[in-house]
Amino acid sequence: MPVIRLSLVLLGISLLSACSPTTPLFIAQVATHEVVEYKTLKNNRMLAAIEEEGDLLTYSAQAIRDDRSAQAEKLYLTGYNDRNLSDEVRAIALYQAGLLYMNRFNEGRDDSKALHYLHQVLDEFPASRAAERAEARILLIRQRHSEPVQKSSRELLAHWQPDHRLDLYKASLDPDMTLLSRRAVLKNRVDEAEELYLLALSDPGIPADIKEKALYQLALMYQAPDNPHADRDKAIRYLRRLLVQFPHSELNTKAARHLDQALNSNAP
Repeated sequence: MPVIRLSLVLLGISLLSACSPTTPLFIAQVATHEVVEYKTLKNNRMLAAIEEEGDLLTYSAQAIRDDRSAQAEKLYLTGYNDRNLSDEVRAIALYQAGLLYMNRFNEGRDDSKALHYLHQVLDEFPASRAAERAEARILLIRQRHSEPVQKSSRELLAHWQPDHRLDLYKASLDPDMTLLSRRAVLKNRVDEAEELYLLALSDPGIPADIKEKALYQLALMYQAPDNPHADRDKAIRYLRRLLVQFPHSELNTKAARHLDQALNSNAP
């Protein structure tokens, strides 16, 4: 198995080399900061892809934006082939490859590839969280094929209008929130994002530095004023867990500040 070095701090689209070995990219994307350059580089294509498919991880959306499906596919397959990871995580890797290739705003869209990976999820990981969602996406692809008019990604993008309810750069969102966390809060899907972050925490193949970031993101989501189900107590529990389990984390100063804010909040 080749060693993959991925950045723990992803700024914009740059991949640096100072990250933990063997970290699968789809989990690194769950736990890194990725907001800076999205406003200026092929933003519409990425946002359109995200609006169409809420399960896309950041790296999948970036790959669609930058027309790099083959490279994303290769890295997802690296995660799938890593037997040190749980079946749940390996299933997510295949599921993301399927979502990547079925997205209608992807210039490299390939429904046959998408169906291959989605069926692979069902065949190899039928009990996984990803299996039920993969089955729904297979039905969606078949429905699309029955439509009389098949538009290209560029034709769809030419008529796309942004959903103004999905303002990923709202000033009220904490600047440390990942794209996944922001989207979850704004689209009332925090419970689904929490499940993904908790998966990173529970998988023994995921390194500690990713687990720290997952806990931090969980706290930020439940502390976010835009979250219709904000939960001060949950945020406090996740922040305390981060501080106790990872006393030397680079996030401790920020976590302590957020914990102080939560403890001194007048919210119930």
